[in-house]
Amino acid sequence: MTSQNLHIGPDAAADRYRLLRSIGRGGEAVLYLAEIELAGGSEPVVVKVLDSKTTITPDVFDRISQKWNEQAELLRFVHRPGVVGVREHFEGPPIHRPGESSTLTGRALVLVMNHVDGLDLRDWRAERTLATAAERREVMRTLEQLADVLDWLHSGKATPSGRQVIHGDLSPGNVMVDAHGQATLVDFGLSKLTADHQTAEVWFTPGYAAPEVFDGKRTPGADRYAFGAIAYFMLSGESPPSTPELLAQALVRLPQFAVLDAEQRARIAAIYAADPLKRPVNLAGWMKDIRHAVVSTTTSTSQRVVQDPAPLPVTPPSAPPTAAPPKPVVPPQQPSQPPAAPVVAARAFPAGPPSGPPAAPPAQPAHTPPPAALPAYAPAPTEPVYSPPPVQASVPQGYGPAPVAHSATEAAPAPPPRKRRRTGLVLGALLAVLVVAGGAVAAVKFMEDKDRDGADTAAGGDKPASSSSVSESPAPTPSPSDSPSDGPTTGPSATGTEPPSGVAPGVKAADLTVMAPVNDLGGFTVAPAKINTKQYGAAFVAERDCYSDTYTEFDLNRGWKTLEFTAGIDDGSGNEKGRVSISLDNQPAAFSELLELGKPNTHTVDVSGALRLRIKVDKGCDNGTVVIAAPQLKR
Repeated sequence: MTSQNLHIGPDAAADRYRLLRSIGRGGEAVLYLAEIELAGGSEPVVVKVLDSKTTITPDVFDRISQKWNEQAELLRFVHRPGVVGVREHFEGPPIHRPGESSTLTGRALVLVMNHVDGLDLRDWRAERTLATAAERREVMRTLEQLADVLDWLHSGKATPSGRQVIHGDLSPGNVMVDAHGQATLVDFGLSKLTADHQTAEVWFTPGYAAPEVFDGKRTPGADRYAFGAIAYFMLSGESPPSTPELLAQALVRLPQFAVLDAEQRARIAAIYAADPLKRPVNLAGWMKDIRHAVVSTTTSTSQRVVQDPAPLPVTPPSAPPTAAPPKPVVPPQQPSQPPAAPVVAARAFPAGPPSGPPAAPPAQPAHTPPPAALPAYAPAPTEPVYSPPPVQASVPQGYGPAPVAHSATEAAPAPPPRKRRRTGLVLGALLAVLVVAGGAVAAVKFMEDKDRDGADTAAGGDKPASSSSVSESPAPTPSPSDSPSDGPTTGPSATGTEPPSGVAPGVKAADLTVMAPVNDLGGFTVAPAKINTKQYGAAFVAERDCYSDTYTEFDLNRGWKTLEFTAGIDDGSGNEKGRVSISLDNQPAAFSELLELGKPNTHTVDVSGALRLRIKVDKGCDNGTVVIAAPQLKR
């Protein structure tokens, strides 16, 4: 349908929307790109039309009409980036030419949505090869946007009554991505109503439909299965297999996941479980596993490339001496050069015995400066050349690694000791300087302490015993285990290792703002804030983000009992409202409140046995500056 002479509208304005062309189909309803005249100009919209002239009987149409209107009205409550806006819904005359609505019989159900200017996910993905890091980041960001908005719809937060909103036909064709990278769910919801009457086939997109959809059941679990199929499509560029088993196998065979252990692969593939109850409930948490897998496997692969060459020169240490003998022929070509400048070389080489090889040693000192000369000369000296020199044994013995150089049985690796003699001499000299300097400092400190002792004694004061002896001055500083355990700390634990949370196990209370997050602060900053005129020195302050939730996570290590905090809107905020939630281990939020300016909320959350803590502020351009102040963990 491409004619611009067809219209649709409510009874009172039957020609309100001019249909431009059909752009899709969902169930027995058809999607049209249309336009509406406003203030002398036209604006694009998307119109979804269910016409009673289709295979639906009049009785069925009447039964569906009430459900359609209820679902469409529910969608009007959903206002958030990432979800297409619903302008209106109505029942009116079927599609007609201008002025002819009264001449037609039948009725139509109509839903009017905002037009999203962009590409659907199929075309958007086709423009990207994922060969660059920037394109891979784009794909991950788009998937994370979809995961966040689906979690929000399924949680009940989208409606005042807390009712869940289900898409019902999630697929790449029903996701639009605009020029700014914002992914938006479109065309959702109403196709499942036409499937319920069972007079026509159940509509779904092959590969993206969960097993229960074939029975006409559309649930949050079905949306999550479809999201997992979209993730496979985005990462592989291929359409997903049609069964859960094949789809799970195809995902874990991708290079990003094939290197993971069996437990990790099973956890990621659980989103394709045939049983909806076994699928992950939180898509944002599942996406963290996906991102971690992609990042960690990429990193480990690059590390293997760097580390593999390293063992190669270490594993065959004896090979160079046997392979090097052909090269000594080159250095002996200059036997006439005197062993001049290098002092160590002048001492070492004159001691060589006058046998066949001695001609080579005198030539070597001239080649000592270039690094290549040392390995080239390595095999030439024999055991008599290396062992007899007294200077050779005395100079390196005091300052360098003498045991290797002094061993008479290691004649073949003789050149490495000769190379170390010069290094050992320099290191030995530095060591001697440090020893002398350290002694001087100790002596000066001793004299100062002695002078102070004399002065204190002359003044009649009592000198503490701990400061009267120099031997106690280098005493080690107390470890965190020796410090009081009733305050926060970010030091290492008693074992000397840094705990995951950054807080030693014995600490009874800790300020969450000084603990290390799992990844990063994710849009939060730690800064002073003021809530209802009360100043807080350190608080989590959420940066306003129109397109993404602001959230951060902390590893509680199952070691805390409660989290106490005060949440509110900063007194200096331009906007006055914002929603914050706190959840544990991807479970439903333990705390979720709509905050208002001047109304702080002090709360205590039970975190007993929790492994992971998430603090999240919902995205939105109209949010105020949300503050989580004085967050204290207690055992």
